[in-house]
Amino acid sequence: MNPVGQDGRLTVLFENHHAELLAYCTRRIGRTDADDVVSDVFAVAWKRLDEIEWETARPWLYGIARGVLANRWRSVRRQRRLRERLSALVGGSAETPDIYVVRRDDDNEVIHALKRLTSDDQEILMLAAWEELSAPGIARALDISVSAAEKRLTRAKQRFAKVLGPTRFPKAASIPAGTEGDV
Repeated sequence: MNPVGQDGRLTVLFENHHAELLAYCTRRIGRTDADDVVSDVFAVAWKRLDEIEWETARPWLYGIARGVLANRWRSVRRQRRLRERLSALVGGSAETPDIYVVRRDDDNEVIHALKRLTSDDQEILMLAAWEELSAPGIARALDISVSAAEKRLTRAKQRFAKVLGPTRFPKAASIPAGTEGDV
């Protein structure tokens, strides 16, 4: 069935698959957050209605839901790590203030080097490092092939290593493209 009009197609998609999608998300994240995930899924679906093959709409929606859920889980992990780092700072750690100054200088140097790259290189490096996406995840996020994602990531790492200089992080360009975290 392929109803005419954007609103009609979204309505049919929602009516046919909302309950199943809500159950799918509830089993994975709990009822409290499942409604938000399903809303995000249908927001993405509305933007991509032209891509729907109506015979496979449900698995297509599950694929979108997987991505939304993965983003939420990554966000939760990042927040947990940040809370742990902050509690270590507040709780008093064994590190001395000079170590924090050095670490901050290193962070500033890395951020400055990142800003010297093209926006495409910055995006792919941030997807790999900050969002912890592997090459297949980057490919999906950028809507490119996995091979293209691997090549772009490798080249971006090489350019980043050049900008940082040979004495800083000498192995940055040698990290294999498929070793960065979850998809």
